[in-house]
Amino acid sequence: MNYFLYARKSTDVEDKQVRSIDDQLAVLRALAKTEGLNISEEFIEKQSAKMPGRPIFNEMMKKIQKSEAQGIICWKLDRLGRNPIDNGQISWLLQEGVIQHIQTPERSYYSKDSVLLMAVEFGMANQYILDLRTNTKRGLYEKVKRGEYPSIAPIGYINDIRIKQIVVDRKKAKIVKEAFELYSHGQSRLEDIAEFFLKCGVMSKEGNRIHLTRVTKILSNPLYCGLFRYGGEIYEGSYEPIISKQLFDRVQEVLRLRGKPERKGNDPQALCGLLRCGTCGMGITAEQKTKYQKNGNVHHYTYYRCTKKSKVMKCSEPCIREEELDRQLTALIKNYALPSEWAAELSKM
Repeated sequence: MNYFLYARKSTDVEDKQVRSIDDQLAVLRALAKTEGLNISEEFIEKQSAKMPGRPIFNEMMKKIQKSEAQGIICWKLDRLGRNPIDNGQISWLLQEGVIQHIQTPERSYYSKDSVLLMAVEFGMANQYILDLRTNTKRGLYEKVKRGEYPSIAPIGYINDIRIKQIVVDRKKAKIVKEAFELYSHGQSRLEDIAEFFLKCGVMSKEGNRIHLTRVTKILSNPLYCGLFRYGGEIYEGSYEPIISKQLFDRVQEVLRLRGKPERKGNDPQALCGLLRCGTCGMGITAEQKTKYQKNGNVHHYTYYRCTKKSKVMKCSEPCIREEELDRQLTALIKNYALPSEWAAELSKM
């Protein structure tokens, strides 16, 4: 029999579970040598098993179904799966004899064994994920209710791992406060604030200059005045604010006044997005025209035309009146009939 060795840790972050993979490989290789199991290939994965879709695990399962191996060596069953889909796949292939043997340092699993024990172990692994998710949410909510910011500190703050809370970064906090004050006067643009951050040496975590969208997020983030958003609600923080609520409100007013005006356009038309130009393949758009006659009559017309956005060819198709387009479509649709049973079901929907 050939065996696949599968080792997994739940994260790809190098500073977490650093020795996990190496420890698994050392123990499992020694186990295979002691038991006389032939390892034909090793699969190493750095991804959580709480959701299906692990690429390396899926690759291994495809090879097993092609009979390239008949057994698996792993640290524990929960290394193979912590979700019902992957767990069910392993159990079914073992039950059907496609997988004949699963070996862990603690015990062996064979096709002839009762599936109940494996189901219990896989169930415990899946329940661990569910409990962890629930406990994490509850812990974060309790932290939020105490006014503790539950995420990565923004510019101007740092995460203090000792007290598990954000604290003011004295150097950058002064620059952030100056940026708020500078913008509150209404004479500076977002580009000026981005240039101010660059001049003061405030960069992103990746070492890049602060982009305009990031500047807007900073200036509109209530966290700097002692409030933060979580789960769609606003909470009062127990950390030290960098600016006053009055300064924050002035900045929001400037952002509102200097914001882009709302675009005015035609109402969306029924056939836009449904049809494409027959010549260049681009989408079509609609324009509404109003004609005023000397006798006081007013006529409204809708014209469809090609957007002419092709970079390959220049489209010369003219526009067409909505009434004419409707006539042509009606002529085409008349050649087809919808089965009555389909029509009844669609009407119900």
